Amino acid sequence: MKKTVLLILLCVFSLGFSQKKKTKAKAKAVVEKETTIIYTETDAENSNEARVVAGFLKQNPNHPKVDHFKRKLMDIIMATPPAEESKPMMASVGKDKAAPKADNASKSLASNTSLKSTAPSRTVNYASVGGTSKKSEPDEHGKKTAALLTHLFNNDISDKEAYVNVKNKSKCNMEMKINGKKNYNLIIPARSENYVMVDKGDYQLSTKVCDSPYTTAKKIDKDIEIALNVGE
Repeated sequence: MKKTVLLILLCVFSLGFSQKKKTKAKAKAVVEKETTIIYTETDAENSNEARVVAGFLKQNPNHPKVDHFKRKLMDIIMATPPAEESKPMMASVGKDKAAPKADNASKSLASNTSLKSTAPSRTVNYASVGGTSKKSEPDEHGKKTAALLTHLFNNDISDKEAYVNVKNKSKCNMEMKINGKKNYNLIIPARSENYVMVDKGDYQLSTKVCDSPYTTAKKIDKDIEIALNVGE
């Protein structure tokens, strides 16, 4: 009888150990790559995202095709985003900040397309120029875009915000938590990317990449891009 009990306990222990080992095997290491955001002419030409075209213009104010990309940026801003893009993909848990209106952003950009591209030190405030709009209030997508454009074209070194772009290179959806002086939740679909404007400072970043935990502490004092994936 004792031998039978011992045999059963041994089997249960072996089974539990085997399952635990399999569970551990499933959790792969998360691979992170942090880079300074640099946009190329190819990026600006192929992208239909305002942040990419605006970022290229900010980094290359004397490029020979600057007028072409300014017109493209205006077209992107003034176009109505698809319904799925109008849904907010980021929620700030901390104290909300008023964002400039998207319509005002497009009006301000239009008024500056005639300026010479050799004046990179000019500060463009997208919220400073009034304009009429068919909508009483811009949607969240428009607010977010306008806030980013204001930041990208602001050459003030005392700017208190930084732009964080997160690329999800995995096959799983991801929700990034950015906790610090303010808290942010950033949703990034599989094999896609999303961005958020944060107050400069120290933050704890955490998420799960296909069930593999990722957490890190970062001092965010400049615009950065973070790419995440699971190791092979």
